[in-house]
This record gives sequence, C-alpha cells and structure tokens, in this order.
Amino acid sequence: MIIDRNASVTPTRFESPWLRRTVGKRIGRADRDAMLRALLWVSEVRMAGAVASAWREFLQDIKRELSEAEQRRDRYWQRSDQVAAGCQEAAAKLADDLWRERTAAEEVLQQCEVIVREFTARLGRHELDDERCLLLDSRAALGVLSDHLGPAKQRLAELLADNRGSLHQLAMLELRQRHRTTKSLATLEQLDAMDQHEFDEIVFRGLSRGGFQPLLLEPRILTFVGAGARGLVYCANVQRPRHDAVTDARAILSAQREARSRDIGHVLIVTNLMFISSIGNQIFDASDLSMTLLQRPDLQRWIDWGMPLRDVVADA
Repeated sequence: MIIDRNASVTPTRFESPWLRRTVGKRIGRADRDAMLRALLWVSEVRMAGAVASAWREFLQDIKRELSEAEQRRDRYWQRSDQVAAGCQEAAAKLADDLWRERTAAEEVLQQCEVIVREFTARLGRHELDDERCLLLDSRAALGVLSDHLGPAKQRLAELLADNRGSLHQLAMLELRQRHRTTKSLATLEQLDAMDQHEFDEIVFRGLSRGGFQPLLLEPRILTFVGAGARGLVYCANVQRPRHDAVTDARAILSAQREARSRDIGHVLIVTNLMFISSIGNQIFDASDLSMTLLQRPDLQRWIDWGMPLRDVVADA
C-alpha cells in the first residue's frame, strides 16, 4: 500500500505514542480491498445520513406550514362573514392534511435514523454471515425511503397550491363584496333576528330589486314571475338559529307540496341556515321539480351584498 503523504486527509495524531504506532501499522498493512471496503462503509453511512437529513428538513417544512395553518384555523373569525368562515375552513382542511403528512414523515425519518445507526455501528467491523440479509434489507429500505421523498414533496406542494387557490377565490369574493353598488337590505344578524313576516318582506324586496314580480301569498310562501317563468319561493328560515342547525326534511317536503298544489314547477328554497340534513338532501336531489336551495352564504350575497339573484343561484 502506497500512502500519499501530501493527501488532504491525514490520520488522527493521537497524543499516545502507542496509539500513533498502532494507527501507522494498520495503515501500512492495509491493502486496496481494505481501503475500498472502508470507503464503501463510510459512503453508506453518509448516504443514509443524507437521506435522513433530507427527510428531517422536509419534516421541518411541514411543521412550519402546519403551525401557520393551525394559527389561522384557531384565530377568532366572525362566523357571519362567509369570507372569514371560508378562510377558517380552508385553514382547518389544510391543517388536517398537513397533520397526516407530518405523521407519515415522522415515521419515515424514524426508520431512516434506525438505518443510520445500523450502518454506523458496523464501521470497522467485518461483515458477519448472519448480518448480510439484514444489511441487504436495510439498503433496500433506504432506497425506498429515499424514493418516497419526491412524491411527499409533491403532495405538500399540491396541498399548499390548493389552499392558495381557495384563498384566492375567497379574496375575489370579498373584492366583489367591497365593490358592491347596491345598498344592503339586511345583514345576516338582522335576518336571524327577524320574525317570519319581516323575513318574508325582505325576500319580497330582494325579488323586486332583481326585476321579478313577487306576490306574498301566506307566511313563508311567495310566488314570482320573471325571465319567462313562474316560480315559488319557500322561506325555510329559523329565528335565532344555532350555528349547526340544519334544513330538515319537513321544510323540503313542505316546499314541494306547496309547489304541486299550485302547479308550479320551479321552486326556490331560501334559508338562513348553513347546512341541510342528510335525508333532506336526499329528498331534494330526488325531486321531480326544478328546485334550488339558497343557503346562508348565498342569502348573504343576495340580500346583504346586493349581488343579482341570477348570479347567486348560478353559484349555489
């Protein structure tokens, strides 16, 4: 073995003369195979460490994004403002998705660190026969863990891109709200506090403002003429509703019954509630009538923000 005394890598110079002599003897006796084996061992440790470091850095990125999403989710939001509610919902969805990605990344990083310790522990030792299968499996696992980093980064990028897209849509919605030219008929808080007569009157005025010809027949029931069609409006509102209140099956069936009794094929259900019950939704979807459900966010855009009813219905 020829030792290059001018090489940039030099043996550690121990203070003990015995240690210095021992290192010198071992280097002097080492052949090319021994030096190549040592290089391969060290290279494996460094490669495993590099994979672990890449996953560790990626995990930190996930944790940072998760922390920011949780802060946005837990911030106080005005629930009556659908833009604010949408921002909170988008943050909550992102936080849930990132939490799953963080858990998966933590598991992968833990496996990488186990392999690094295994490779490090055998530095300077001869490979035993009963260790060869374990080492082969560890090398294969390291390759798989390394290959999974790219797709994981792609998933993170897609989650963040989807979140930015949702926030952009909400920003555009807020822009439309800020640049409205029509005076508000009532806010959601005012609508929630109204009795049935007052709510019906606001819906009547909203239809009139949109160019329709409404007629109030009885509490909750209006008809309108416009755009070459005749329709029925059923006000399925609730005074001072709970946040989780739902439009139930009875409201859907009542609207259908009123429309059929008057031989009207177009039905608009207007509600200040955010959700519809599961069975109510099934009845709604299975109806043979042309039915449209105008829920709380749509009601705010129509009555409070002054957006045209046709645009609101098209988005509903």
